[in-house]
Amino acid sequence: MSKEGSPEQVMASLFVGLSRHEQMALLGRLECTGADIYRAWAAKEQNVKAREALLKAASREEENGKLLQLMSTAKPGCEKCSKPLPDRHQAHVCSFQCTFCPDCAGAMNQVCPNCGGTLSPAA
Repeated sequence: MSKEGSPEQVMASLFVGLSRHEQMALLGRLECTGADIYRAWAAKEQNVKAREALLKAASREEENGKLLQLMSTAKPGCEKCSKPLPDRHQAHVCSFQCTFCPDCAGAMNQVCPNCGGTLSPAA
């Protein structure tokens, strides 16, 4: 073990002090980077089955990364009426960051029309 700690400890330290959304965004970027690494390994792998397994792993990493990026990226305006929401605290969002202005969120009884999730004021 190095002076800095185990790889797991070093990785965990990247998330210290970040909000949940910041953690999700960071993990999403790391997942996409992982996908690139799997693809690089697959490009050099001579065993066909191992190469296929690495490419499947890359696809899973990329899918995870895209989901986390979706769930951590705020939209700039209301998805129903298109009202700009330059201040994130004006928005009401679900877990997938579907974004609505307070008026539209209220009219929809705080239920996201896209996923059925609860719309809450953005943090």
